Amino acid sequence: MNRIIWTWLRVMAAGLMIVSSTQASFESLVVIHTNDIHGHIAEAGQSAGIARITALVNQTREHKKHVLVLDAGDAISGTPVSTMFNGSPIFEVMNLVGYDAGGLGTHEFDHGFARIALFRDIATHPVLAANAFAPDGTLIADAPFLIREIGNMQIGIIGLITADTPRMITPIGNENLHFADPTLTARDLVRVLRKQVDLLIVLAHLGHEHEKQLAIDVPGIDLIVGGRSHTLVHRPVRIGDTWVVQAHRYGSHVGYLEIEVDTKANRIASFDGVLIPARDLPAPDKHVMNVVAAWDRRVSEIVDVKIAESDTAFTTEQTRTLLENIIARSAGTPFGYYNLGGVRDVIRKGEITVRHIWSIEPFGNKLVRVTTDGATLKRIITMDEDTHTASESIEPEEQYTFTTNSFVADQAKIRSPGKVKVEPLKELVRDVIIDHIRQYGIETPQQSGTSPSISTSH
Repeated sequence: MNRIIWTWLRVMAAGLMIVSSTQASFESLVVIHTNDIHGHIAEAGQSAGIARITALVNQTREHKKHVLVLDAGDAISGTPVSTMFNGSPIFEVMNLVGYDAGGLGTHEFDHGFARIALFRDIATHPVLAANAFAPDGTLIADAPFLIREIGNMQIGIIGLITADTPRMITPIGNENLHFADPTLTARDLVRVLRKQVDLLIVLAHLGHEHEKQLAIDVPGIDLIVGGRSHTLVHRPVRIGDTWVVQAHRYGSHVGYLEIEVDTKANRIASFDGVLIPARDLPAPDKHVMNVVAAWDRRVSEIVDVKIAESDTAFTTEQTRTLLENIIARSAGTPFGYYNLGGVRDVIRKGEITVRHIWSIEPFGNKLVRVTTDGATLKRIITMDEDTHTASESIEPEEQYTFTTNSFVADQAKIRSPGKVKVEPLKELVRDVIIDHIRQYGIETPQQSGTSPSISTSH
């Protein structure tokens, strides 16, 4: 086990309280959980907004004795207010919820890992990750885990992030980081902590399928609060003695769990949970609503500007195709490629504003022209389980030139060194999209068709 983790275990063990056997053996606990907020602090569309989430937490704490509020990471990146201010406002606003702990997500690395230190300073709750390490070997998060005393309960909370993080984040500002295997890390921590706590929770930014596998591979975890995959888990999933939950994304739902803990047996005596959709949350907390509105006013003049009308709503795949067509035309290449994970919203029917385009492409990626061979191109456009239909027509030995975003190009250079020639085009992708739509309007999905046909560069 990493020496840093062992140090934490010794410190925490030294400070643990022993619960007297004369105390009540059963304690009730409510756990409220969120994940993948992605900067959606305002109420809009399916997003509840932080003011309504805060209202739920406040009302619950008024009526329930023991309440634990958790977030499983990816707080930032997805809205103009997050992007323009490099994520900081999101942590400031989320402080108003009263979180007890949060997990470190992959998108917390979007501005380079050094900025996570600022997020930690802003956040009034500890940010946890046991398996994420800086180049000098120190923890990137506040701590690998914590133990909270609530009533007569000792509650352990471990943070884990996917070991695939380097393939999911920009390499710029994130060089030489190390992400240990989350399963091995969890086994070590569970083995030591299990006897010291009544309830053991993992904040796992792994993706729902991997979180279910963690429950199988690491016995002794009571609850896994998940994130990253944006999975809508309507009812908690039980795997052995472990419960696995996840609450979709953007604050569209909030998880609400009622747990009875047997503190003598150190186990869950009863468990029930639901996802509360945004529409069913309490009315917004007025103070939080005003704070959110103040931040929104700082970006509104720039982004709340109409640029077009759309006669139809687009799916995510159709929105991707639209982006690919626009960037290909802008850079004068036969085709474009846009990673599906980089398309964070869709074109909707009706008025299209600058804000909509910022929500579709919130990362500030730049436009680049790439030349590579067909075998490498196929790896690029099918990386990270992206099922792009155009991959079927690629000839491995041919040379191809296409347009994409800087994230895809940077990842391609790392995964296929010496195989990829990248020509930066300076413009931001979203600026190119905005200018094109402002000038030419929105093509319907029928006009856009499928992705531009892939052809060679000669």
